[in-house]
Amino acid sequence: MALHTSSLLSTIVAMCVRLLAWTWRLRVIDEAGVLVTGPAALPPVVWVFWHNRLLVIPILYARFCQKRPNAVLISRSRDGGILAGCIERFGGNPVRGSNSRGGAAALRELQRMVEEGRDAYITPDGPKGPRYSMSAGAVWLAHNSGAPIMTMSMEVSSCWRLGRWDGFIIPKPFARVAVTLHKPHTVPKMLDDAAVQVEQERLRELMMSQTERQ
Repeated sequence: MALHTSSLLSTIVAMCVRLLAWTWRLRVIDEAGVLVTGPAALPPVVWVFWHNRLLVIPILYARFCQKRPNAVLISRSRDGGILAGCIERFGGNPVRGSNSRGGAAALRELQRMVEEGRDAYITPDGPKGPRYSMSAGAVWLAHNSGAPIMTMSMEVSSCWRLGRWDGFIIPKPFARVAVTLHKPHTVPKMLDDAAVQVEQERLRELMMSQTERQ
């Protein structure tokens, strides 16, 4: 029964997001070359974006990126189950795990999938925050898979912001939504534990420089 309820909620959420997104004036600034197809297509990258900007990702993928296979890191929580089902309805492939539950196994699975040719999607401050914090997962994955990190930023003309830890952003109907896919960021191949922490902070500072506080 719980599985059926989760599936039904995923379907309802996906339908609502599609209807809302149909009104958005979505613009993509592709500095990374992610949307280029054919022989010049960009090899697999690790997409990194803040958790509160998650809502636009399924729409972005469904409209512009379906030719790029993907793997999306989603937590094993109940809410994560609903989100995973929603992601699947937009053509995404969830991999379940987080810092507290199954994270190491999930990252190894993501590494395998990236090496097979898939992009990986990670929110470094999810699923519980704090907001705009940087876990080691994206750096670890980029280091071990050889794929560069591509940061994504999103700004909207008007939105609702949920009263939860991440200040989750929901663009309002007919809002202008500008998404920037930034130039890939290469992680050094030789990293010890101390260097990983330095790289985490470097990546966080880079993302914060691309983030407008709304």
